[in-house]
Amino acid sequence: MILITGATGTNGREIVEQLSAKGVRARAMVHKREDVTLPHPRNVEFVNGDFDDTSSLDAALAGVERAFLLSPSAAEQVAREANFIRAAKRAGVRHVVKFSILGAAPDSPSRLMRRHGEAEKMLEDSGIAFTMLRPHYFMQNLLWYIADIKAQGVFYASLPETYRHSHVDARDNAAVAVAALTESGHESKIYHITGSEALTYREVADILSQAIGQTVRYDSSRAHYARFLNTVGLDADEVLELDACVANGIGDGSAVTNTIFERTQQQPIRFMQFAHDYSQAFKAI
Repeated sequence: MILITGATGTNGREIVEQLSAKGVRARAMVHKREDVTLPHPRNVEFVNGDFDDTSSLDAALAGVERAFLLSPSAAEQVAREANFIRAAKRAGVRHVVKFSILGAAPDSPSRLMRRHGEAEKMLEDSGIAFTMLRPHYFMQNLLWYIADIKAQGVFYASLPETYRHSHVDARDNAAVAVAALTESGHESKIYHITGSEALTYREVADILSQAIGQTVRYDSSRAHYARFLNTVGLDADEVLELDACVANGIGDGSAVTNTIFERTQQQPIRFMQFAHDYSQAFKAI
């Protein structure tokens, strides 16, 4: 049995769907089943679980051999993932695939990178076989800006317009995760997952403009970005801190790796394909 946490999020949802498509028996841990809009395929069961409730983790992990660890980004992340790792140890889980972040390190100046680095170290020290997935920024993060793109033709971040970043599609992240969860040979590995091209946000805006047939521009104002992040309930200080670290070369966001092809035998999804696949969501009409 494979357990997937974070099953309703951008990446977890894709993992559940890809496991289901392969006919792999899996269990998806969710906070409240009644609030979940995921399809309920026959080979995937849903279980209520809470990272702060160790008894619910014990129940979710019963009979599980491999698990995917993805918890919400929050100040409590390290404690919550520690709860999960201890519960996985009690349950006899053989392999945990942790979803991490580029530049993860316990001594990182970025709180987001630091929390993931601390949790990675705990998993490594637990004695459970592990695989760490460290993806770059997701293409699907642009879906946060659907309303702004429709209304004003704009999306935000704080990276310089000339900075190149190898955005990765969440569907490719999921494909690597599924390989690590269903195949042998991924133990004790750290996978840096990137797209196949490093684009500036200006190039991203141009490609998106072509795909949806309307002009889209990139706004790199920190103030505008912070206001947007606060509006959608994200911690603006932490996200701006992460962007500053990436812009200064921590995590090397412009690097391009061959991880996706090496682990899945599939070519990475290019940004042009992402833009076309999601074009209807971005269009104002």
